[in-house]
Amino acid sequence: MNVAEFCEKVGTTRDTLRLYDQIGLLKPKRNHNNYRNFSVEDQKAFAIIRNLQRASLTLEEIKIVLELRDKPITDDCHTNTQKFLKNKRNEFQKKRDFYEQLLVVTDEMSNALDDSQTDMEQFIEKFGEIE
Repeated sequence: MNVAEFCEKVGTTRDTLRLYDQIGLLKPKRNHNNYRNFSVEDQKAFAIIRNLQRASLTLEEIKIVLELRDKPITDDCHTNTQKFLKNKRNEFQKKRDFYEQLLVVTDEMSNALDDSQTDMEQFIEKFGEIE
């Protein structure tokens, strides 16, 4: 499919596709006019990119992950990938803990709103205590 069709299908812009092509995240084939021709595989790669972005990975980190699909797993690659994944897992755990604390505080605030005598200031202050 051409650029316009692909943009519409995946909900992105031409500029984004151009960037992803330039940095090697997406590698669409070229037709005889040298226009990009996107495939179903490109759609799958784009979905992976979007989900990894939602998980706060940088484009550089996403490129590393995508390259794992095409490379044999050498000892160095295995070690580096394990280290990368452990670091990311720790980051995700910290974010998860933060959001769990945020859920507790917002639930407390929501429940407190049912009581007209509640001092909201004390609940709002709790947002500053979340780590």
